[in-house]
Amino acid sequence: MASGKDLFVEVAAGESLFKEGETGTDLYIIESGQIDLCPAGVGEALISLGPGDCCGEAVLLERQPHTASAVARTRCRVLRIGRAAVPEVLRINPDIGTALLRKFAMRLGHLESCLGASLAASAQTVVPPPPAPEAKAAAPAPRSASLPAPPPKPAADAAPAPPPPAPKPAPPIGLAMRVVANGEVVPLDPMRTQFLIGRPDPATGTKPEIDLGPFDVQRTLSRRHATVLREGAQYSVREDAATTNGTFLNGERLRTGVAMPVKAGDKLRFGSIEVELIGA
Repeated sequence: MASGKDLFVEVAAGESLFKEGETGTDLYIIESGQIDLCPAGVGEALISLGPGDCCGEAVLLERQPHTASAVARTRCRVLRIGRAAVPEVLRINPDIGTALLRKFAMRLGHLESCLGASLAASAQTVVPPPPAPEAKAAAPAPRSASLPAPPPKPAADAAPAPPPPAPKPAPPIGLAMRVVANGEVVPLDPMRTQFLIGRPDPATGTKPEIDLGPFDVQRTLSRRHATVLREGAQYSVREDAATTNGTFLNGERLRTGVAMPVKAGDKLRFGSIEVELIGA
């Protein structure tokens, strides 16, 4: 491993960047390769991190030990930022702090979902109590042979027939995205009202509703790049957080947080990926 004065650290496959229980002294941002976070006693990695992800965030707290070991799955190159230098780095580039908060929130959501799944699995193992025995119905008293049978009751008026069910409303008119580079069509489910556009996040395991990652040859797409919204038959597109490579509608870059209406025939660009909206 490189000396402590170097900003970048090379980590061989199978080597630990830090170990569980050690006090954090550096924050690491992965430039290349893949690193697994492995808690003690767990047979597999809890989270697998890749380029752009960070680890060692215990350094941001007061003398907090690492809760898992960071083991390189492949050969990695990481940027090391010492604990004393973190405040100055965040002051010079606040976007790094925003990115760290977003990644921590995603990682926390992933851990909460894992905990919820574990609790649900535990609840299914609870054995329900045996059902209470059913009470035996009392036998009807025998009818005296000397008494005549009561006359049959007159039939009640037939209940009116229920009204026919109301016809189901037709689904809203849908749209689809046609990737300009190869003509592949990505449909938008007309029953959904919101679609996240981006690429999968290996740190949290989340996947966007519209995964354009396979078309992102130049790596210009953010994990949460933009959102398509539907209200009735009207569609719009919105960039929720500022992205490096931007979101464009018919050549004009969208302002962050502003939803713009779109229709069939419009052209959108997410980073370097250009798509055309078509009717579905």
